[in-house]
Amino acid sequence: MRIESEEGKGSTFTVTIKGGTAHLPPDRLGVVRTLASTAARATAYVEEALHWLPDAAVRSDPSPGSGDAGIASVPHKSGAAPGVARPRILWADDNADMRDYVRRLLGERYDVLAVPDGLAAAAKAREERFDLVLTDIMMPGLDGFGLLRELRTDARTRTLPVILLSARAGEEAAVEGLDAGADDYLAKPFSAQELLARVRTHLELARVRREWASELEQANKELEAFSYSVSHDLRAPLRAIDGFSKLLLDDSAGKLDEREVRYLQRIRSGIQKMSGLINDLLDLSRISRAPLSEESISLTDLARGVIADLQSREPSRNVVVEIADGMAARGDARLMTIVLVNLLGNAWKYTSKVPEAQITFGQTQKGKRGCLLRPG
Repeated sequence: MRIESEEGKGSTFTVTIKGGTAHLPPDRLGVVRTLASTAARATAYVEEALHWLPDAAVRSDPSPGSGDAGIASVPHKSGAAPGVARPRILWADDNADMRDYVRRLLGERYDVLAVPDGLAAAAKAREERFDLVLTDIMMPGLDGFGLLRELRTDARTRTLPVILLSARAGEEAAVEGLDAGADDYLAKPFSAQELLARVRTHLELARVRREWASELEQANKELEAFSYSVSHDLRAPLRAIDGFSKLLLDDSAGKLDEREVRYLQRIRSGIQKMSGLINDLLDLSRISRAPLSEESISLTDLARGVIADLQSREPSRNVVVEIADGMAARGDARLMTIVLVNLLGNAWKYTSKVPEAQITFGQTQKGKRGCLLRPG
C-alpha cells in the first residue's frame, strides 16, 4: 500500500493485491464460492419492461398499440368455454404503453376495457358491469384514490374488487392503499405472473361472495315466505282458543274454584304470548317487502303508545315508567315501531319479577337516546 499526499490538492491511496493463491498459506485456502449477481432482479424488471414495446411477443391482437389516450378493449378470445362469459376487467392508467401492455397481458384470459384516467373509469363503471377494477394511482383528473372513493360511495359498485397499482413501494404505501378501501395493492415494477395471480385470486373471491350473497338472499326469501304462511295458519286456531277460553272464564266465573280460574288465566296469558310471537313473525315477513321511507318520527309518542299497550295487557303490573318529552328522529316509522316494541317489551318482560320496577326512556349525555332498565 502506498500513500501520496500533497497539501492543498489531496491524497492518493494505492493498494496492490496479488493475484492467484501461490502466496497464500495452504491452510487459509477455502472452497471457491460463486456469488449470485445482485443484478438478477433488475434484469427481470428490464425483461418485463421490454414486453411493453409494440412488437413484444405477448401482443395478443394484431391492431397497432394503443399509443393514443383513447379507450381500448381486448376482443373476446376463442379460448373461453362456449356460452360462458369471461370476467370483465376495467383497467385505468394514463401511461399508454403500460395501459396497452396490461391490456394485452390480461386479454388472454379476460375481457379488458382500458381507459386513460379515473374520470373515464368512473363513468364506465356506472354504465357497464365489471367484475374487477385495476387502476394506477397517479393519474390526471381523477387519480386512483379518487376513483376508489367514487366506486365505494356508489351502491352499484360498492362491492366491486379494486386493485391499486403504484410506483410507491413499501409497507407504508400498501397500508395507505388498503386503508383507503382497496382490495389489494401492487407496487411497480411487477411481474406478469404476480399480476395474473392477484387478478385471478380476487376474481375468484368475488365469485364466491356473489354465490354466498345469492344463497343468503334465497334463504331470506324462503324464511319470509315460511314466516308469512305459518303466522297466518296459526291465527285461526289461536283465535278459537282465545274466544272459547274467554267465554269459559266469563260464563263459569262463579262455578270455578280458585285453582281452575288460575289455570284458565294461564291459558289466556299463553295465548297473548303466542299472539305476540305470531305478530313478530308477520313483522319479519313484511320488513323486506315494504319499501323504506324517511319521515319525522316522535319517539316520545311511539314509546308512550308501546307502554300503554303493555299496561293494558297486564294491568296488575306496578311499573314506574318515565318517558322524556320532545324526543324525535327521522326514519321509517314502521321499523322504528318494531324497534321500540322489542326494546320496551323486553324491558317490561324482564322486570316481571322485580317488585318495584322502573323503565326510563330518554336522553343520555350529548343528546344520545337510550332505554334504561333498572329495579326501583
